[in-house]
Amino acid sequence: MFKLNLKIALRSLFKNKVYAAINIGGLAIGLTAFVLMLLYINHEESYDTWSPDLKNVYQVREKHSFFSPDNEDHWQEVNDSRMANLVRENIPQALAVTRVTADWGFSSGYSVKIAHANPIMVTGMKDADSSFFQVFPYEFLQGDSESALNAPKSVVLKESLARKLFGTEKVLGKTLKVLMWRNDPGTDLTITGVVADPETPQSVSFNALMRTGEEDKVPESASNFHYCQIYARLNPVADTVSVNQSLLKVYTDHQKKSLIKRKLEYNEIYKNGKIPGLKVIPLQDVHLNPPFKLSWIEKLRPVMGISIFLLVISIINFVNLATAQSVQRAKEVGVKKVLGVYKRELIAQFLLESALQSIISLFLCVVLIEVVLPSFKHHFNVQLSFWLNPQLKMMLTQLFGLFSLVTLLAGFYPSWVLSNYNPVAVLKGSYESGLKGVLLRNALVVFQFVISITFIIAIGIMHKQSQFISNKDLGFERGELVNIKTNYDESFAEKLRRIPGVQYVATTTQVMGNAFNVPEEIMYKGKSINMNTVTVSMDALPSLGVKVLQGRLFAKTYKQDTINTVILNEAAANLIDEKPVGKSYNIKDGNKSLVFQIVGVIKNYHNEGFDKAVLPTIYKVTHLGGMSSTNNLLLRLNTSNTGEIMRKVQLEWKQAYPDYPMEYKTMDDIFADLLTENKRFLNMIILFSILSVSLSLLGLFALSTFVAKRRTKEVAVRKVLGASNLQIINLLNRSFLVLVLIANLISWPIAYILVKKWLDGFAYRIDMPVYPFLMATIVSVVISALTVSIQARKAANGNPVHALKYE
Repeated sequence: MFKLNLKIALRSLFKNKVYAAINIGGLAIGLTAFVLMLLYINHEESYDTWSPDLKNVYQVREKHSFFSPDNEDHWQEVNDSRMANLVRENIPQALAVTRVTADWGFSSGYSVKIAHANPIMVTGMKDADSSFFQVFPYEFLQGDSESALNAPKSVVLKESLARKLFGTEKVLGKTLKVLMWRNDPGTDLTITGVVADPETPQSVSFNALMRTGEEDKVPESASNFHYCQIYARLNPVADTVSVNQSLLKVYTDHQKKSLIKRKLEYNEIYKNGKIPGLKVIPLQDVHLNPPFKLSWIEKLRPVMGISIFLLVISIINFVNLATAQSVQRAKEVGVKKVLGVYKRELIAQFLLESALQSIISLFLCVVLIEVVLPSFKHHFNVQLSFWLNPQLKMMLTQLFGLFSLVTLLAGFYPSWVLSNYNPVAVLKGSYESGLKGVLLRNALVVFQFVISITFIIAIGIMHKQSQFISNKDLGFERGELVNIKTNYDESFAEKLRRIPGVQYVATTTQVMGNAFNVPEEIMYKGKSINMNTVTVSMDALPSLGVKVLQGRLFAKTYKQDTINTVILNEAAANLIDEKPVGKSYNIKDGNKSLVFQIVGVIKNYHNEGFDKAVLPTIYKVTHLGGMSSTNNLLLRLNTSNTGEIMRKVQLEWKQAYPDYPMEYKTMDDIFADLLTENKRFLNMIILFSILSVSLSLLGLFALSTFVAKRRTKEVAVRKVLGASNLQIINLLNRSFLVLVLIANLISWPIAYILVKKWLDGFAYRIDMPVYPFLMATIVSVVISALTVSIQARKAANGNPVHALKYE
């Protein structure tokens, strides 16, 4: 019986090649989107699963405002290095605790020089204390975990880096010279171990792990801080709730003692609902909960929704196309029922046909995945593979489950419809009594169009928002502005100023692509105001090309500018005074009160993404009240010949710092990088919208085919009674246009809610436009009318004699 059903299924596929191709192609597209999503989810869930012992490893998180984008307290994975000793000495469940440097992003890596070879930049080089491998159970290929980091100035390499640098993993005892910044004389490190590269991704990722000795120290003064990441291996039976309660108590006591040493009041620091905080979280939760960023689940949520909707649309198409062909299969069913075939046997036959099409779609889906995977990896910035996936067995199991689900969802309803035909009616040539479920099919088409119209509306609004951001006044001139990733040195800056075409050389702690916010509380007319402070050099604001609204910029002709003058941005001026120039404010510095005079107000300029509002900021050249620095060396060029000038800059760099490669980016490139994520998301929405609309039109085409065949005799009677072809086309179009209009009415509020939520993620956004809603309605009505008209014209041109000859 199975062999016979398989023959019938194959014959049916070859007999209806167009329908079969549409069915298989549509289902393959839906499956491809869904499987790509599964690949990504499996990859993200595989973080920190490379060893079973990692279930006992925890990350320490401290609640503070250091390096936070809004100067507010947040749970952060960078902590005061003293917290390691706090955990080690006060939590008996902690078996081992380690400090490791954080990924600050100030540079792409460190310069590594081997013997007489040219220096190269190596990414992922981290510094740690001696306890790192007591916490993280890496597999050692050379050396051992007990002694690898015992001595300072030692380094452990990943196998991949060892092979890249030396061509072999047998490198024990060899030395590397590592330069961490441009004028670093370099540190010779001895290779004491080589570890295997884990198969799955890691939250604490590195290519080389050094022990320079820096992470073994803690600052002596209570006013000085060294921030790093801290990890602990706890006893397997440790209760994290109990551990965190103990940590909070110990941390609170520590903060009280520390603030007394710093001559600060605990109640002044922790007020208005602000509380101290220290806790541990499982390592497996670290990747899922990144500070200041969307988690991978939040990023993937729109893609998950789109992928599921595409698969559902594909399944709906399958159902509609299968039922559209039901008229052709009606007599076959009628004859089989008369000959004694049971209903369950008919259902099994049609389910086998669905399974055959599903399995072909699945194979085609695997081919499509290999084609689109490179673009998908680039879009999400992840390394994915289908056949070389370490979780391939689980992936194949998921595919089998997906195949079974799709076969049942797509095949059961058409099988049930076909097996329910009344044999007497269909053999007489009347299909009306045997063809039920028109309402369901209409609902499925409406559902398809709701999704498609929502996508079209989203495209229109997202495009408007992208245009708004691309053309928004940033508050500074980004053209001909270059940022070199290095700190400021006056002698080197002077050499660069002599290069023709270089107008300004400056530094600032706040520029697009690398901003470092430092909170400061000021007192103005007895009122306390929280501000953000930025340290700049004298030429920083002119080099940025900021717009002066009141007063002036810093200048060397004003000696007071290096003593106690400041400049405010608009947001800060709005908190102080309508005309703040010439006025003063105070800040506390221990027991002293420092006075600063405001000499200018500049227009707000953007230094981070458009999802964040510009902070009220004070700019100062003076070191009074403290200062900070980051790797920003700004070059303002007065010519568009950037390439030639930067070649001369690189020559100066190589002469001054031959062992440290120069890294730089133009501000135009930095701005483009800032918009990349939104542009990629928009392109993805456009692609999925095209697929969704195409699949929906195929579904509409299938339903119009079904209805045209169902109403063949009605059309024939109307033609005999004198109806024109245009009247018949309008008659068949009318019912479908109603479905499309209903879909528009449903999709409008859905699209409004979803897109508004997306827009709310921007601090600077457009008002909700109306035209994308109107355009989506017009486009959906026109393309659906054209699609239905193709089938309606075919029905209208049919000879009525053929339809009525049996009457």
